[in-house]
Amino acid sequence: MTVPSARVTVQVAVQSSRRLLRDTLSACLAVRPDITVVGKVAEPDAIFELCELRHPDVVILDAGPRLREIADRVAVLTRRFPDLNVIVTYRDASEQDLAAACRAGVSSLVPESKGLSAVLALLRRSRGRHAKDSPGGLTDRELELVVLTGSGHSVAEIAALLGISPLTVENLKRRVYAKLDVSSSVHAVAKAASLGMLEPQPQAETAKRPPPARRRPPAEGEGVVLAVVTGQYCSALDQVVSALVSSPLPFVLLRKPGPVSDTHWARWHRGPIVAVLVDPVPEDWDMVAELGVPAILVHSKPLDPPELAEALACGASSLVPADRIEDHFLSVLRMVGQGYLVVDSMPMRPLIGAVRARWDERAPGRLELPELTARESDILRSLSRGHSIRQTARVLGIAPKTVENVQTRLFRKLGVRNRSGALAVADAFGLLPGATPPARAPKGYPSLPGGDWRP
Repeated sequence: MTVPSARVTVQVAVQSSRRLLRDTLSACLAVRPDITVVGKVAEPDAIFELCELRHPDVVILDAGPRLREIADRVAVLTRRFPDLNVIVTYRDASEQDLAAACRAGVSSLVPESKGLSAVLALLRRSRGRHAKDSPGGLTDRELELVVLTGSGHSVAEIAALLGISPLTVENLKRRVYAKLDVSSSVHAVAKAASLGMLEPQPQAETAKRPPPARRRPPAEGEGVVLAVVTGQYCSALDQVVSALVSSPLPFVLLRKPGPVSDTHWARWHRGPIVAVLVDPVPEDWDMVAELGVPAILVHSKPLDPPELAEALACGASSLVPADRIEDHFLSVLRMVGQGYLVVDSMPMRPLIGAVRARWDERAPGRLELPELTARESDILRSLSRGHSIRQTARVLGIAPKTVENVQTRLFRKLGVRNRSGALAVADAFGLLPGATPPARAPKGYPSLPGGDWRP
């Protein structure tokens, strides 16, 4: 019997201190079958630990206007990982800056004006590798364990989902703690969140085995976005369904409008839910109001400004023309699932006032981004550092019982049931407080000049 070879993909790590750019670039790359995004980080110094754990083929660094300052980090990075390709995007640079970056080992320099197409062209020329676990880094199974822990699963639930014994799960957890240099599940999730590794990596999972004849639905609770598709039957609906079938994302296709809050997927799906409305009738919008979820409006005909304003007021977080489904729909779905408003800038310009009015309205019953009190933010910051309840109480100078009470309110606001789930949800919606810079350089690396670097 012939064993098919593993899929060759390009493993990519992304760094940008601009969250919108970081998330957008990662989402656009992740939907391509020949590219695997292994992680994303905000600070340039964090890319060292991400490379140590996930061993990417390519690192994309966002230098912005400070190309000269990032050259020192690139020099250390290429000495540590000689086979690594480093792509640097920059805004403004002098001839001396470009020369310094090339001497530091930058493989490719891309001005921001060239956009995503230039980065993709360079990635397509990069040499990929057969999907396999890298020595010394996190294996795909260990990464699955961290993702499921961040989704709030217990050891017994993780064992059932992965088809292994609880003892094996405990052994995997010990190996993960050693590799991440942490001492608890909460701290492990916090470290993975800071390195952008909590998002599922379906390419790594499917690369180990021959592609199945039908799409394998992800296990319940993996934290991926669930698309709920409804609307009028047309070619645009067929395109949306085809895009979802070819992707690893789960979806539900509703044949007719009606109550959905008691359906099994609405009650038990633990990740974000996004409504996808294709040329909808007024009844289709009832689902958006009933579930309190963001919506993507896919339209076959151009919309005039009043129709755009009405769609935004009804809960649409993105509008996708039918002729752009193939290129943009999956990327837009991932961004909306993370809480972003994704719309074309040109038709939005005359509607800025309408959008601002919708945001300021604060209608009762609407699903709002949780607003945390100062004390709840303190508790969340302590969780991200891996502190226990008693440690948190000592640091904040309050009683452990007070920490428990505030923590309970925090869990209720985030819609989770434990500390790991709170960190995963807070990271997905940008509520996780910025991590303080480490007191010492990572193991095996020299101290880097410049300290914190922000554009």
